[in-house]
Amino acid sequence: MSGALAGRVAVVTGAARGIGAAVARAYAAEGAAVHALDILPSERDGARITHHIVDVTDETAVAAAFAAIEAAEGQIDVLVNNAGIITLAPVEEIAVEAWDRLIAVNLRAAFLCIRAVAPGMKRRRRGAIISMSSNAGVRGGLHESAYCASKFGLEGMSRALALEFAPYGVSVNTITPGHPVRTAMSETTYSEAMRAIWKDPAELAPAFIHLAQQDASGLNDRYVRAWDLVQALAHDTATTEYRA
Repeated sequence: MSGALAGRVAVVTGAARGIGAAVARAYAAEGAAVHALDILPSERDGARITHHIVDVTDETAVAAAFAAIEAAEGQIDVLVNNAGIITLAPVEEIAVEAWDRLIAVNLRAAFLCIRAVAPGMKRRRRGAIISMSSNAGVRGGLHESAYCASKFGLEGMSRALALEFAPYGVSVNTITPGHPVRTAMSETTYSEAMRAIWKDPAELAPAFIHLAQQDASGLNDRYVRAWDLVQALAHDTATTEYRA
């Protein structure tokens, strides 16, 4: 590791397992002080990672957690909105409570976390906001009406926030795996064919490290396919699509 994130403070939501846990560990390995937020206990601990049990859909809990992190660290430089859930069902079979919970986890939580870091990032004129999107954020999927609604909403919010944060030098991007990845969610949704080629979440980490280093003059206001970016960085063939 190169210490690319030395001196930075990162918050990663949905960080108890899967992609969130892999990103938290990669950020810590690159020198960042990482705060991992999840409603579940972490499956693995790591150096430079502080775990917080937080319901990121709860306005009061989010405000308190981020205020405590800012007080302890003096800054938050990177926010990764990774927390997410999925419901697969015909629309007439989706309970209103299930719809509301999915929108809360996938979209409301990202809004609450971004709102919490906004004052500090704007004041310091520095920061990177990365939100986990999906193919379901740019096209429809069968029996994914709730999930697509949340991810399309995340895309729209991020495009608007990129405009809002750009004058302050803060980058705002969305990211999708771009390749089947083994997570707790994919273990319930992937076909056998997709399981045969899925990758470990840690293989996507370089894309998140790259985005964490961006400001508004670099890679910004993009929907990034993580696996494509990882390959481009590894082979030094990244085009302007993935380079500042």
